[in-house]
Amino acid sequence: MVIKGRSLGDAGHRFCDYLNHLLARTVTQTRLTCVSTPPRIQVTFRRGGRPIEAQLNTVFGKCGLYIGQICESTIAPSGRHHHLSTVSYKYTLTPKGADEPLCRWEYIRNTSEESRWCRHHIQGTIDFLPRRVYSEGIFIESIPLNHLHLPTGYVTIEEILRFCIVDLEVKPLSKDWHNILEESYRKFWETHHLYVI
Repeated sequence: MVIKGRSLGDAGHRFCDYLNHLLARTVTQTRLTCVSTPPRIQVTFRRGGRPIEAQLNTVFGKCGLYIGQICESTIAPSGRHHHLSTVSYKYTLTPKGADEPLCRWEYIRNTSEESRWCRHHIQGTIDFLPRRVYSEGIFIESIPLNHLHLPTGYVTIEEILRFCIVDLEVKPLSKDWHNILEESYRKFWETHHLYVI
């Protein structure tokens, strides 16, 4: 799927419309909005101008879903269309009452020369890799996943929504949710060089 428009704002609104249509048929009717700061747009759920999470009911209790994406515009050779490509994304799941997300999937297209970590990664408050700590005896301490950048490759929003429905048992808003996600996923991979979700 090619996301393009006559202007940066038009392309951004078309992108939001597409994602909102996908979300409204899968896990939430909370709407994403687009904020334009040329040559980029930011797409998030918002209330009162501030980013928020969409609230989901999971088998484990209430959970906040955050979707954030920054896209950049390139102008087509004809000069008539703006095409969007992803500069960064951040998707999080935060259990109700938690201070930090349990899981955070991130992508950053351009990292600094000093930042050698994986550009596509997952982090979170989950304990990872126990290590032995010797201090007045022996005990095991865990390294939080937040201290690492566990590689993932591209993580599409369709796969995040599938995870919410299948593993977290969020009640889908359409009986045809599987086919809806499959079709959207197929469109993404046909033109993944133009946008990353």
